[in-house]
Amino acid sequence: MNKIDWLSLDGKSLRVFLTVMEVGTITGAADKLGITQSAVSHTVEKLREIVGDPLFIRAGRTISPTAYAAQMAEKVERVLGDLKGLVQTPTFSPAECEMDLVIAANDFQSSLLMPRFYAQVKGKLKRFTLKVISPQIPTVELLREKKCDLAIVGFSPNSADIMQRPLFNMTTVVYYDPSMRDAPGDIQDYLDSGHIGLSFLQNFKGGLDDFLVSQGLCRKVEITAPNFSSVACYLRGTGMLATLPSLMRLTEMRDFAYSPLPFQFSPGKMNMIWHQSYQYDEPHKWLRKEIMKVVDSLPEK
Repeated sequence: MNKIDWLSLDGKSLRVFLTVMEVGTITGAADKLGITQSAVSHTVEKLREIVGDPLFIRAGRTISPTAYAAQMAEKVERVLGDLKGLVQTPTFSPAECEMDLVIAANDFQSSLLMPRFYAQVKGKLKRFTLKVISPQIPTVELLREKKCDLAIVGFSPNSADIMQRPLFNMTTVVYYDPSMRDAPGDIQDYLDSGHIGLSFLQNFKGGLDDFLVSQGLCRKVEITAPNFSSVACYLRGTGMLATLPSLMRLTEMRDFAYSPLPFQFSPGKMNMIWHQSYQYDEPHKWLRKEIMKVVDSLPEK
């Protein structure tokens, strides 16, 4: 017999083999599979050439498997089970899942969402660890390089391999120390006041200062802080202003007064992003839903 490359084996041929083993006749296997008798015979002959064994010996009106075929059947059942598992959606049970999750989020996003997310998810999983990495502006490369599983960002990536879902629209307000000053009365009062800015936003296009410049305006930034969480330390006890997301009233800015901006400004949306390789992963889909539950539980955004 001419030996054919074992890579010529395929799932359909192996299924025919198991059916012939089960039924004991070529005709019966054809009826059960809904194909022609000649198709079954052709498949069996192909398998004989590939494995180098007769597989079935005629015994009156039936056929009997060879010793090799009997041994082969056990392996084929396992192979077909593994193949089936490749395309079946596995049943995901959080209570049986052990997970180590890495999320990229800046300090504002982290303090706002991650403690609530951890508390919500911890008791639902068999084992759960959460690591938050905090680049002030997370990049899509973190996802592509598998340095994180999810990222929370204030931009919409224009990349085919990066999936995204809006979390909430950003609203910006003006924070101030009420023991030192009142809210700015108008835009001129706002511009004349001293401001605390953020260093990592200096080269971020489309931010507040770019907007003001586009309107022919400019605010006086007297202190440039390294991150969101440090702004409170610089603002306390001063007459300066800090223009920040309204939801920071729930975290670092909870001790300060705030008022609406004296002009219209829409900084955009907060998005959750992930690599497309996780798009249909059941545990990942479950985690994304849990994050959305956290977002939905936040006060008016």
